[in-house]
Amino acid sequence: MNVTYEYYMNSFGGSLIPENCWNSTEIKMSARLNRYTFDRMNEGDWPEKAKAALCEMCDCAYKYEERDGKTSENNDGYSVSYDIGKSLDAMLYEIAEIYLINTGLMSLAVDDDDNECNNNNL
Repeated sequence: MNVTYEYYMNSFGGSLIPENCWNSTEIKMSARLNRYTFDRMNEGDWPEKAKAALCEMCDCAYKYEERDGKTSENNDGYSVSYDIGKSLDAMLYEIAEIYLINTGLMSLAVDDDDNECNNNNL
């Protein structure tokens, strides 16, 4: 686990996700964040910005799943409206971008250190 429930509650100030739902949500969002950062978010010490991004992504995913894509529901004559706007993946990516865009974690560029090692071995 990269971000504990205690961090979510105390450091991030989260209150939306119940403790019994945290682990599964955190695991799913960690995988997404790792995909968005090209596998740069391995187990270990994450930067604070990455932890905050993960917490906000967890909140977004939890809210999205709770409403099951519905934007409104009316029992009088039964009517349901669904969100056909942004996909959950697009919303989550935007959250990650807000926190991590200037950190290099979401960059497609290869680290210079890796290139130097490869060039020295030629």
